[in-house]
Amino acid sequence: MNALLMATVAAALAVTLTRPDAPDTEAALWTAPPTAAPTAVPDPVQMYRARRRDTRTQDQAALTALAETEDADPEARRLARTMLIETSENDEIELAVEAALAAQGMSDALCVARRGGVTVLLSGQLTERQAALILDIARQASGQDVENIRVAGF
Repeated sequence: MNALLMATVAAALAVTLTRPDAPDTEAALWTAPPTAAPTAVPDPVQMYRARRRDTRTQDQAALTALAETEDADPEARRLARTMLIETSENDEIELAVEAALAAQGMSDALCVARRGGVTVLLSGQLTERQAALILDIARQASGQDVENIRVAGF
Protein backbone atom coordinates (compact mmCIF):
# COMPACT_ATOMS: atom_id res chain seq x y z
CA MET A 1 0.00 0.00 0.00
CA ASN A 2 2.85 2.38 0.83
CA ALA A 3 4.47 1.61 -2.51
CA LEU A 4 1.24 2.48 -4.33
CA LEU A 5 0.96 5.76 -2.40
CA MET A 6 4.58 6.65 -3.13
CA ALA A 7 4.08 5.85 -6.83
CA THR A 8 1.00 8.09 -6.95
CA VAL A 9 2.84 11.00 -5.27
CA ALA A 10 5.81 10.56 -7.63
CA ALA A 11 3.52 10.53 -10.67
CA ALA A 12 1.70 13.66 -9.48
CA LEU A 13 4.99 15.43 -8.88
CA ALA A 14 6.30 14.43 -12.32
CA VAL A 15 3.14 15.72 -14.00
CA THR A 16 3.36 18.98 -12.05
CA LEU A 17 7.00 19.55 -12.98
CA THR A 18 6.47 18.82 -16.69
CA ARG A 19 3.52 21.20 -17.10
CA PRO A 20 4.25 24.33 -19.20
CA ASP A 21 3.19 26.61 -16.32
CA ALA A 22 5.27 24.71 -13.75
CA PRO A 23 7.30 26.74 -11.25
CA ASP A 24 10.82 27.62 -12.37
CA THR A 25 12.58 26.54 -9.23
CA GLU A 26 12.26 23.92 -6.58
CA ALA A 27 11.89 26.67 -3.97
CA ALA A 28 8.73 27.85 -5.67
CA LEU A 29 7.16 24.47 -4.98
CA TRP A 30 7.64 24.92 -1.26
CA THR A 31 6.56 28.54 -0.97
CA ALA A 32 3.39 28.94 1.02
CA PRO A 33 0.61 30.84 -0.69
CA PRO A 34 0.17 34.41 0.51
CA THR A 35 -2.27 34.81 3.34
CA ALA A 36 -4.35 37.83 4.11
CA ALA A 37 -3.03 39.93 6.96
CA PRO A 38 -5.25 39.79 10.01
CA THR A 39 -7.41 42.84 10.34
CA ALA A 40 -6.82 44.86 13.45
CA VAL A 41 -9.72 45.28 15.82
CA PRO A 42 -10.23 49.01 16.38
CA ASP A 43 -9.39 50.23 19.88
CA PRO A 44 -12.66 51.50 21.42
CA VAL A 45 -10.84 54.14 23.48
CA GLN A 46 -9.13 55.57 20.41
CA MET A 47 -12.39 55.39 18.44
CA TYR A 48 -14.18 57.33 21.17
CA ARG A 49 -11.43 59.96 21.31
CA ALA A 50 -11.51 60.43 17.54
CA ARG A 51 -15.31 60.70 17.53
CA ARG A 52 -15.20 63.15 20.46
CA ARG A 53 -12.58 65.29 18.68
CA ASP A 54 -14.55 65.34 15.41
CA THR A 55 -17.84 66.13 17.14
CA ARG A 56 -16.29 68.90 19.21
CA THR A 57 -14.67 70.43 16.13
CA GLN A 58 -18.03 70.52 14.35
CA ASP A 59 -19.82 71.89 17.42
CA GLN A 60 -17.23 74.58 17.96
CA ALA A 61 -17.40 75.64 14.30
CA ALA A 62 -21.19 75.94 14.48
CA LEU A 63 -21.09 77.85 17.79
CA THR A 64 -18.36 80.18 16.50
CA ALA A 65 -20.39 80.90 13.36
CA LEU A 66 -23.47 81.68 15.45
CA ALA A 67 -21.52 83.85 17.91
CA GLU A 68 -20.05 85.87 15.03
CA THR A 69 -23.28 86.27 13.04
CA GLU A 70 -24.33 89.88 13.52
CA ASP A 71 -27.87 89.21 12.28
CA ALA A 72 -28.46 86.56 14.96
CA ASP A 73 -30.47 87.21 18.08
CA PRO A 74 -28.21 88.80 20.73
CA GLU A 75 -29.28 86.22 23.32
CA ALA A 76 -28.42 83.37 20.93
CA ARG A 77 -25.02 84.93 20.28
CA ARG A 78 -24.37 85.29 24.01
CA LEU A 79 -25.42 81.69 24.62
CA ALA A 80 -23.14 80.48 21.78
CA ARG A 81 -20.17 82.34 23.33
CA THR A 82 -20.97 80.86 26.75
CA MET A 83 -21.17 77.36 25.26
CA LEU A 84 -17.84 77.87 23.46
CA ILE A 85 -16.17 78.80 26.74
CA GLU A 86 -17.76 75.84 28.54
CA THR A 87 -16.71 73.43 25.78
CA SER A 88 -13.17 74.75 25.89
CA GLU A 89 -13.03 74.36 29.68
CA ASN A 90 -14.36 70.79 29.42
CA ASP A 91 -11.72 69.98 26.78
CA GLU A 92 -8.98 71.30 29.05
CA ILE A 93 -10.20 69.23 32.00
CA GLU A 94 -10.49 66.06 29.92
CA LEU A 95 -7.04 66.50 28.39
CA ALA A 96 -5.44 67.30 31.75
CA VAL A 97 -7.00 64.27 33.47
CA GLU A 98 -6.21 61.88 30.61
CA ALA A 99 -2.61 63.15 30.32
CA ALA A 100 -2.01 62.90 34.07
CA LEU A 101 -3.41 59.38 34.16
CA ALA A 102 -1.36 58.38 31.11
CA ALA A 103 1.73 59.59 32.97
CA GLN A 104 0.72 57.17 35.75
CA GLY A 105 0.56 54.29 33.24
CA MET A 106 -3.20 54.47 32.63
CA SER A 107 -3.19 55.48 28.96
CA ASP A 108 -6.61 53.93 28.31
CA ALA A 109 -8.36 56.34 30.69
CA LEU A 110 -11.29 58.32 29.34
CA CYS A 111 -12.47 61.49 30.99
CA VAL A 112 -15.83 63.08 30.29
CA ALA A 113 -16.30 66.53 31.79
CA ARG A 114 -19.69 68.20 31.82
CA ARG A 115 -21.19 71.02 33.79
CA GLY A 116 -21.40 69.87 37.37
CA GLY A 117 -19.45 66.63 37.07
CA VAL A 118 -16.55 64.58 35.81
CA THR A 119 -16.56 60.89 34.91
CA VAL A 120 -13.34 58.90 34.52
CA LEU A 121 -13.47 55.43 32.95
CA LEU A 122 -10.68 52.87 32.81
CA SER A 123 -10.58 49.31 31.54
CA GLY A 124 -10.55 46.55 34.11
CA GLN A 125 -11.02 46.45 37.83
CA LEU A 126 -9.55 49.29 39.87
CA THR A 127 -7.79 48.93 43.19
CA GLU A 128 -8.67 51.33 45.98
CA ARG A 129 -5.30 53.00 45.53
CA GLN A 130 -5.89 53.52 41.80
CA ALA A 131 -9.40 54.85 42.41
CA ALA A 132 -8.08 57.30 45.03
CA LEU A 133 -5.33 58.50 42.67
CA ILE A 134 -7.81 58.96 39.80
CA LEU A 135 -10.23 60.80 42.08
CA ASP A 136 -7.47 63.14 43.28
CA ILE A 137 -6.24 63.87 39.76
CA ALA A 138 -9.79 64.55 38.51
CA ARG A 139 -10.51 66.78 41.52
CA GLN A 140 -7.36 68.84 40.99
CA ALA A 141 -7.85 69.20 37.24
CA SER A 142 -11.54 70.02 37.35
CA GLY A 143 -11.97 71.90 40.59
CA GLN A 144 -15.05 69.75 41.25
CA ASP A 145 -15.98 68.44 44.66
CA VAL A 146 -15.34 64.74 45.17
CA GLU A 147 -19.12 64.14 45.24
CA ASN A 148 -19.30 65.28 41.60
CA ILE A 149 -16.61 62.91 40.30
CA ARG A 150 -17.36 59.36 39.22
CA VAL A 151 -14.65 56.74 38.68
CA ALA A 152 -15.44 53.40 37.10
CA GLY A 153 -13.84 50.49 35.33
CA PHE A 154 -15.21 49.18 32.05
